[in-house]
Amino acid sequence: MICMSTDKDVKKEILVPGGYARAFEVKAGELFTVTDMDGGQIADLVAFNARDLSEKLSPSHTRLALHSIRFKVGDSLRTNLRRPMMEIVEDTVGTHDMLIPACDEQRYSVDYGIDNHRSCVANFEEVLVPWRIERSGIPDPLNIFENASIDSNGALVHLPVVSSAGDNITFRALMDLVCAVSACPMDLNITGGDRITDILVTIRDR
Repeated sequence: MICMSTDKDVKKEILVPGGYARAFEVKAGELFTVTDMDGGQIADLVAFNARDLSEKLSPSHTRLALHSIRFKVGDSLRTNLRRPMMEIVEDTVGTHDMLIPACDEQRYSVDYGIDNHRSCVANFEEVLVPWRIERSGIPDPLNIFENASIDSNGALVHLPVVSSAGDNITFRALMDLVCAVSACPMDLNITGGDRITDILVTIRDR
């Protein structure tokens, strides 16, 4: 397991317990890093313009802007108003997803016959209450560390997560943001594996 930082540039560290979420604010120009503490854990990320919460991170608009289902260091992720919201500064993995919606209660009850399983959508709903963001206003997430792709026949393919302990991705906020990260509770298929672990979010000035 990776220990939390002693870096003097760190403004704030937020430990996201496995299966749960945490929300936080990031100022324009600040960096925030999402770290897989133990390896093999997906982190769902949603983000909102702190000055206008109806503007939010949009994987679909980002795919169109990048002409790709992937992103890389130097790319800017777009909002539903097609504006750059955050830039990828560093990435030790290079495998993430912009196709899959966040898991919700129905994902577990309909597909697996399990009721009352924790979900990313419910996690986001819980932690975004202080900003009065309701479920209907939560966008599709950026699925950090998730390994999914489209094969030559157009089929969506789910693969095991390839991140190891300490792997991380760093974003630079291009506007004031409200963000939430869920350490995805999916433990019933190859995508999330069977072990749900913690995620660390680190906010820095530079």
